[in-house]
Amino acid sequence: MGKLEIAHSILIKGQDFESCSQQVRRFFDRTMLIRYDEVAVMADESLNGAEDGFWAGIRDGLAANRKVLEGFLENLKSEGYSSLDDLRHLEKGYLSKVLHIIAHLQDGFIGIDSRFYNLEEDSHGISRELQQKVGVSPGNYWLISVKGKIAATSEDPLDAMRTFEGRGKEPG
Repeated sequence: MGKLEIAHSILIKGQDFESCSQQVRRFFDRTMLIRYDEVAVMADESLNGAEDGFWAGIRDGLAANRKVLEGFLENLKSEGYSSLDDLRHLEKGYLSKVLHIIAHLQDGFIGIDSRFYNLEEDSHGISRELQQKVGVSPGNYWLISVKGKIAATSEDPLDAMRTFEGRGKEPG
């Protein structure tokens, strides 16, 4: 049995790496949107706003989010759903779940498909206002690299993602 690892870059404001790491861990402990068996903060891959590579890391994360979104949109298009009117005929199942994920990527709910997540604004993007704030006080912002790990229950690590019963709960 293997582990499924999901990488996220989390933008957060804080005094130092340690306090930001704690905030990120607390967020993952409390969110009901994603459940990992383990959340590993990758100190060597995390960046302070004053460090070289910080903005490139944000740009890369935003590009990765766009790529994920474009893939899901292409998936719907390839199945014949290319306009809003087409969605009236979308039945429950895989494609409705794809549409649900698209909505989450647009509205700011974090999910396993989120590569960059702005915890300050609960968003998959970064507003012009926040960009300006980071520009004024870059040392107060961090891009925390996280790997969420889920233990697979079978030979296929994706099986860990195929349940809606809730992770870590005892059967009733």
